[in-house]
Amino acid sequence: MQRFPPRRILAAVDLSETSLRAWRAARQVAERFGASLEAVYCDNPPPSDLAVYDSPEISAAMRKRVMDALRRRLGPHERLHAVKGEPERVLLRLVREGGFDLLVMGTHHRSGAARFLLGSVAESVVRDCPCPVLVVPAPWRAVRRVLAPINEADYARKSLLAAGLVARAYKARLTVLHVVTDPIFGSNPRKLLSQRLSELPEAVRRDTRPQTEVRQFEPEREILRACRGQDLVVLAAHRKSLLGDWMLGTTAQRILRHSRIAVLTIPSARR
Repeated sequence: MQRFPPRRILAAVDLSETSLRAWRAARQVAERFGASLEAVYCDNPPPSDLAVYDSPEISAAMRKRVMDALRRRLGPHERLHAVKGEPERVLLRLVREGGFDLLVMGTHHRSGAARFLLGSVAESVVRDCPCPVLVVPAPWRAVRRVLAPINEADYARKSLLAAGLVARAYKARLTVLHVVTDPIFGSNPRKLLSQRLSELPEAVRRDTRPQTEVRQFEPEREILRACRGQDLVVLAAHRKSLLGDWMLGTTAQRILRHSRIAVLTIPSARR
């Protein structure tokens, strides 16, 4: 399930401004690529010691109230579903069963437990999602500048191609960034960038006129710095196994936690 540009998009929504920002982003992306768009509300009420909240009648009434409010905000003709369950499990199941090519969800910058919980949901979904995920942490704006961090790994080719396709669709400027972690013994960064750009379709190179940039030492820090002045960062969600469990790569994890701009993650094959 690695089609890109997307043809079917799923957006996670609730009544928060965070998710409504994500919805606006999803709708614009769908219009740009001519994709279908559906929204899902994950009905996951917190556990309560009060028996009244466990009443099926009360739960149904509350769910209807939320769905009515969402339809007013999203529009009466949008395809909206309500599914009970934990957001991570619901979203991953729907993506797999529905054949979606892109999942869009919101997050925002808060301190303490709120940031941890929201961040952990996004990281968990990105880690296990078989399709690209667009995480929107701030008001969605017109995409005029796209940043594509790459390294020597093969999985970075897929994220660069996705970045190029998005930049071309939006008529945006594409910047390809390589961070050299070992300036003395590392590979030739300019040669790597030139090789990767040559692999892009000619139409993408022609229409985006990619710029290249080389920085040194810490990838997470330099990528976040390079995000300033950009509208979207596209990176590979590299996944690796640790004692039998799949984990998200450190770079992608930190970018998701701290980026102030939208992040589009492109899943790599599990190794």
